[in-house]
Amino acid sequence: DLSSGINAEYGGKEKINKKNKLGAAFTDDGFSMGIAYILKLLDQYSAFDSLHWFQSVNSKFNNEEKAVKESRRGASDVKLDQTNTLTMKRLDEYRQEFELLYYSLSSARIFFRTDVEDIPVEVEQTPLGGNATPAASSNAGPA
Repeated sequence: DLSSGINAEYGGKEKINKKNKLGAAFTDDGFSMGIAYILKLLDQYSAFDSLHWFQSVNSKFNNEEKAVKESRRGASDVKLDQTNTLTMKRLDEYRQEFELLYYSLSSARIFFRTDVEDIPVEVEQTPLGGNATPAASSNAGPA
């Protein structure tokens, strides 16, 4: 599931700031590239898009932030205020990770686009039997 992938990426980035950097990672574009590849391989781009997954994740974060802000209004307890501050920070960091996944996945999907692949390209044969330039460029005539 995508959420566990984001949790793993976030955990890897968090380890960069610690003394024990075992398992630390700065970025992982392979995760989004793998998702894009699998979606293309299984022809599931439109099905994935119809889920509106990123919009629902954003809505979830908005609802959680709203709940934290509402609990802050009536709170006079210092510990509760600290907890709310840490919760808001965590929500903001996770929202950024999901935004990075969205942009990374959008970029990775470009590699597997089908609209470019569906255009047939005629290749002209060279006198030696090898392939030359596409036939569209052969209209210029001999130089």
